[in-house]
Amino acid sequence: MSSAMNGPRSAEHSFRPDIEGMRGVAVLLVVLFHCRVPGFQGGFIGVDVFFGLSGYLITGLIVKEIERTGKLSFRNFYARRVRRLLPASGFVVVSTLLLGWFVYSPLELASYAKWGAYTSIYASNFMFMREAANYFARDSALNPYLHTWSLAVEEQFYLFWPVLIVLAMTRLKSRRRLALILAGVCAFSFAVCIWLTHFRQPWAFFSLPTRAWEFALGGLACLLSREQLTGQARKVGALGWAGLALVVASGCLYSPQMSFPGYAAMMPIAGTAMVLMAGALGARTALQTFLGTSVLQHLGRLSYSWYLWHWPALLAAEACFPNLVWRGRILAALIALGLAQMMFTLLERPIRFSRFLVARPAWSLTLALFVPLIGVSAAVLVQKKAVSALGTGEQATFYAAAHDTRVLFDANCLTPAGVARVRQCEYGDRDSRTTLILFGDSHAEHWFPAFDAIARTKGLRLVTLLKSSCPAARVTVYSVTLKREDFECTRWREAALARIATMKPYMVILSEKDSVVSKNPVAGAGRLPISAEQWKEGLRSTLSYLNGHDLKVLVIADVPRAPFDVPTCLSRAAAHAWGAQDCVIYRDHALNLDARQAENAAVQGISGARLVDFTEKFCPGSVCQSTIAGQVVYRDSNHMTSSFAQEFVPLLEQQMDSLVGEQQRN
Repeated sequence: MSSAMNGPRSAEHSFRPDIEGMRGVAVLLVVLFHCRVPGFQGGFIGVDVFFGLSGYLITGLIVKEIERTGKLSFRNFYARRVRRLLPASGFVVVSTLLLGWFVYSPLELASYAKWGAYTSIYASNFMFMREAANYFARDSALNPYLHTWSLAVEEQFYLFWPVLIVLAMTRLKSRRRLALILAGVCAFSFAVCIWLTHFRQPWAFFSLPTRAWEFALGGLACLLSREQLTGQARKVGALGWAGLALVVASGCLYSPQMSFPGYAAMMPIAGTAMVLMAGALGARTALQTFLGTSVLQHLGRLSYSWYLWHWPALLAAEACFPNLVWRGRILAALIALGLAQMMFTLLERPIRFSRFLVARPAWSLTLALFVPLIGVSAAVLVQKKAVSALGTGEQATFYAAAHDTRVLFDANCLTPAGVARVRQCEYGDRDSRTTLILFGDSHAEHWFPAFDAIARTKGLRLVTLLKSSCPAARVTVYSVTLKREDFECTRWREAALARIATMKPYMVILSEKDSVVSKNPVAGAGRLPISAEQWKEGLRSTLSYLNGHDLKVLVIADVPRAPFDVPTCLSRAAAHAWGAQDCVIYRDHALNLDARQAENAAVQGISGARLVDFTEKFCPGSVCQSTIAGQVVYRDSNHMTSSFAQEFVPLLEQQMDSLVGEQQRN
């Protein structure tokens, strides 16, 4: 073997307090972020630090074994990984399901059990990718298995990385040449990551191919020659402190609103690599002393267990105390730390270092089948019981609301994020020469059941022109899904308006969500906040365009918005006898009055345009109801159920007839 493969490795594979300390820093950043502690809004980058550390450690372990023995024992390698990871993960998966039985509703458990099953086989990241989930969105944040996506990515990394290293080492027989291979993997993966972050952010966030560069950069830090740093303690110390500063700065300055991972992920990963390289010589520096403090060392030892426990514990605390502030969440996280200590002492460490299992790798590997089987079986059992509970009584009503029929969504009639092509669907009397158009975003879509009924009764051809999260008002919006300006929304809107003009419909029904209008347009940098004035001018521009083609427009003001998922809240309240009064929506918080006033101003002076506001139907007093006349109002937090939408048919017909009559008089 070449000299490059046998350079100084004095501190490379012995216990590294700096690595243990970085584990402590990483898990602390993640926990503080999830506790919503002010100043740590970027703490989610702690996961990226873990990826870099894993790449460094696993690459070094594999290379050292190949250099020492000429080969890698895959059996022993995977046996160690199984003993280290699976028992603790499996225990938390099952414990979360059991805990959920006491704090969650049957409606939630039926969904969460599915995630528990996928977590058991380390495939939860695929589910998040398939559902185009936003890690930072409220619906994702209610999932007790949300944090397991990173565990799935890491396990998938363990499957292919040893094969890559072995193939490269047996053919190239040089650390430097192996470093070139890893650099190529890093560059390709980083390029894909940047591209997908722009066009399909959930895939970039949750997939191994777009995260592989983070592991690879850690591996490169392990392989890079350290002779040039020998004897330069001052430079080594500066390199390490600079790296730690990059990591901490990312955790404090980044935010969920930014486009991530993409270019932004380079800062915490580069910082991690710098700390690792600085610590590779084993020199005693101030940074090593800091990372070697007892607190960071203890958190580092418990980092895996604490990471597993902290998120289910936080959600359980929130389920019991809905208005929990960050200080209360810190208390829940500390309870999770206690659970982590118990699991580390009683389960994780005994299995990991069991003499019986260490001496018998085959027995360890059986855990790779046995533990997931237990997790999947528990998930299936819990789901069956939850579904059974949802089949009767009021729980059946809540289940029906949560799974409300979405005809247009199922028919692929809503143009999704990242797509500009207009999708046109037709309902009602399709042979009619009189056309009614439903135009807007998903807050126009939830009015479809009512207008479909009207179209059938009046013999109208109902045409839908809808795009998710794209208002009809001519404003520039930020895509939460894509983490960037929604260019496709602007192109779609203009194409849809042009199509409406050529169709010359009997009437256009326009509705859109107004939550994009910010009360403080200076806040939310990077999210293109829309002021009430911009909303007014954008809506007026759209209405003026339609008015210029002699079209009548009925604008329906947005519905009140709940601060929680309504069917879930009702289901949980019924299951735990907390009372449906806990699921009311306070009127002052449910309405965007600035947007409402802007819409009123936009309609003024435009012939053939009318704004209708049904707020009193939802909010007869100071609160807005979750159920009205025995019907669940919402299918989530801000979209009506089909059955409730149909209650508006008489009112909508009256408004349509009145608008037509007004136009005829004029």
